[in-house]
Amino acid sequence: MKKYITLFSIVALFFMGLQSSVAQDAQRQRPEAIAKQQTYDIHKLVTLTGDQQGEVFKVLVEQQTSLSGIEENTKSIATAQEAKLAVLENTNKRLKAILTPEQYKIYQESLEKEKK
Repeated sequence: MKKYITLFSIVALFFMGLQSSVAQDAQRQRPEAIAKQQTYDIHKLVTLTGDQQGEVFKVLVEQQTSLSGIEENTKSIATAQEAKLAVLENTNKRLKAILTPEQYKIYQESLEKEKK
């Protein structure tokens, strides 16, 4: 009976460790992977053309790279928030130039819904 309890404990610890490592990997996704998902989400929302998808992807990769750099290199929370806000504003300006006015309006409305 002790052998079964020991075996069960080892298996349970293995699965708990596996879950922990998967959660940590999700937090450390590469900027390209995050940007790809965000580009896909925007495409589903406003139906991007092929050229638009490429441009949006580039902008979002730069955004994610900048945001991860801010998180790693900024010691002050207030400074980090200001820098992140500047990056997000720059991204929105660049997306506005890429998307048509109708697409940008739909995109902005979806952002407002997410905030609520």
